[in-house]
Amino acid sequence: MPTIIAVDVSLSMTRPVPVAASGAGPSAEDGLTYHHLAVQGVNTILDYLAKHSRLEFVSLIVYSSLYEVIVDFTRDYESIRQALHKIEHYDKTSLENVLVAVNNMFKTHWGSQNYCQIIFITDCGVGLGPSSLKNTIINLQNYKAQNSGNSSGGAGAGPVKVPLSENQWVGFSYPSKLTFMCLGNLADTAFKFGSKLYQQLLDVSGQNGQVFIPKLKNLSIEDPIGDDNDEFSKQLNRKCVQELFENMCEQNYKQFEATLRCGGYFRLEGAIIIWPAPLPYTSKDLFGAETTKIISRKLEVCGFISLSDIGSPMSVSRHLILPRTDGDKRLSTKDGNLNAEEKLESDIKGFYAKPDGSGGAGGDNDDDGTTGADSTRESVCVLLHGALKVENMAALVLLNDNWYGFIYSYADNKKKSNLMLNVLPPGNDVVPWLGDFRNLGNLDDAFAGENPSFPIKAEKRSYSQNIVVWIRQAGLQSDIQKVLRHAKKLPEKTQHFYKELNRIRRAALSLGFVELLEGLAHIFEREAATLGGSASPDSGIQLKHAANELRKPCNRDLKAIIQAMPTRYNQIA
Repeated sequence: MPTIIAVDVSLSMTRPVPVAASGAGPSAEDGLTYHHLAVQGVNTILDYLAKHSRLEFVSLIVYSSLYEVIVDFTRDYESIRQALHKIEHYDKTSLENVLVAVNNMFKTHWGSQNYCQIIFITDCGVGLGPSSLKNTIINLQNYKAQNSGNSSGGAGAGPVKVPLSENQWVGFSYPSKLTFMCLGNLADTAFKFGSKLYQQLLDVSGQNGQVFIPKLKNLSIEDPIGDDNDEFSKQLNRKCVQELFENMCEQNYKQFEATLRCGGYFRLEGAIIIWPAPLPYTSKDLFGAETTKIISRKLEVCGFISLSDIGSPMSVSRHLILPRTDGDKRLSTKDGNLNAEEKLESDIKGFYAKPDGSGGAGGDNDDDGTTGADSTRESVCVLLHGALKVENMAALVLLNDNWYGFIYSYADNKKKSNLMLNVLPPGNDVVPWLGDFRNLGNLDDAFAGENPSFPIKAEKRSYSQNIVVWIRQAGLQSDIQKVLRHAKKLPEKTQHFYKELNRIRRAALSLGFVELLEGLAHIFEREAATLGGSASPDSGIQLKHAANELRKPCNRDLKAIIQAMPTRYNQIA
């Protein structure tokens, strides 16, 4: 779950923070600027991540009217701390430019499927002129209104989206959370107005996010109690900024703690951390009704399947499974929240955990019900990781009602491997070649003569053997070059030329890539014009014929087939 920290370096961030006047001499807050508080906030975020989420990738950006990537995505937090001392300040604030830059930057590095935390640290400057925050909100409202009007337009016409300008931001094209850390005092009219605009930006754009404002405390010496409702008697200082960023980290980077259970009667279980925290999954049915599901805090291993049988199914997300070492890991009968089954399981565990003799270190129990031999007790993560890695298998895990996933050993390099959780879409039959998960059973339960292997054979194949794949640019170029090779060998390769041409045409129409047909027509016309004197006259005739056929509306039907033009070389009855 990468994080982007964007720090406002406009001239307003160099202003000194107002300090309450006192006759007690110079204060530690004297000479404090908003930039100093922003640097303190970045260090607080890095300290929290270094302690709780050391696997986070972090990037540092500074912005004013322009932007600059100071540190690209890295886990070396010390390099970010050092870069904070080299930041310079520039002109006015322009939030929209950096929002567009962040959107493009993250998609370039991580694609559109990963989740991103985006944290802006600012004094709520709104900018001036066409690039001001107010104009950004107005343009965003107009864009939303025009698109909603077009989508509900005339009957039979699909929604027509209004094109975006180059530097217009209408939201992030990937799952994200946008957080604004606002440094200021609500007693300041400009800050109060700016914070409302930042909140309005989140509301209008529909982004998942929050605006954080410091909770100021009374710093007056004459009146140490003060009036909590009097904003004018409160001052911004390092302590309240520290609390502000710690509160944000607690909300945005809260660990997802769960219990992994394996075996009959849940004899083996362990406390785990799923990183990054899985997001709620929202799906829509045929009538447009939305259903949101959340992964349970108790994961149950249902069985084990060979990795070769699983293949590469479609997944919602992937997460690391880490053992949890802090907190109470055992179920205790002193916990009043346990039901009867869990209390019975706890009693069974306590019985098997008792030493054979009455003496020894293992016989001493702590007040919380745990034994002194915690360091030598079993670990479900260690057992699963070793077994799955050696056997080259994966564990099928029940995440919630009618929701499954796979746990397997994954190595990012040759020296270290980890447990990985692959979350599947909700449902029992989401991996076609495995069938319904509820019908899976042990290999020993198979009937005589039954073939229990995977994949499950379908009665009728619903796919073609010759599949066109254009995931990469090289695949498309290869298919076009193949057609051109046949074109240069006309008329001998007439049959092969039209066979490949119809294959590419059907694939382009299936994908909605109609621009490719016009592009091929231009290529054929250019090839016909550059034919040498030694080429057959029929080559130019066939190329011009193919170009004309590609442009005909009747050939936009998938069932249509482009035929060769009859010539003296290929007489067609």
